[in-house]
Amino acid sequence: MKKVFSIVWIVCAALFVASCGKTKSYTDMLKDEEKAIDRLIAQEGIEILNDFPADTVFEENQFVRLDDDVLLNIIDRGSSDRAVLYDTKILYRCIVSYPMDTTYIWNTGYCTWSDLTNWVLKHNYGPNSNGTLPYPASSVAGMSVPFTYGDYSSSVSTELSYTYVSEGLQMPLRYVGDRARVKLIVPFRVGSYMDQSNGQPVYYEVLEYIFDENL
Repeated sequence: MKKVFSIVWIVCAALFVASCGKTKSYTDMLKDEEKAIDRLIAQEGIEILNDFPADTVFEENQFVRLDDDVLLNIIDRGSSDRAVLYDTKILYRCIVSYPMDTTYIWNTGYCTWSDLTNWVLKHNYGPNSNGTLPYPASSVAGMSVPFTYGDYSSSVSTELSYTYVSEGLQMPLRYVGDRARVKLIVPFRVGSYMDQSNGQPVYYEVLEYIFDENL
């Protein structure tokens, strides 16, 4: 009996060690992210600026480095209205990708199918976005639910902010207004709770802010 117990214990211990070995450390996640962002910068020919250009007019591939290594390019500053911290309700439309793992998007709320038979990603920004909802959006309720500027991402996977809200996504609101359009690279440490948990940086190829009060 003791021999059987010992064998079972050894097998369980081996399985535990194997499962731990498959889990990335935080350091490994940071290293993988750095490589992925460096590849993206090279592929897109991105120029990193330490300060905003004059009149905040960016060339197409110029990005300024913000806090926590968030990279920002302003396409259109939008209106002169500015979001008020802990007051303004925000929605947004975007085209988003994940430079470290292109298949990761299929696990996120950004995955909107054109229909149930053709599994094609349909962005909620651009000429083919008719019928789509601004984010954060509930596909079950069929409605958008704005978040408050300054809100944190929820750790509860059933909450919309688990996927759709992050500190990094909100950083440009210090500099732009309603209907502004930006490009944004957000490291996972200031991403949504879901992205933090999976070590996934985000590239918003275009991100348009919509102030709920002006809809």
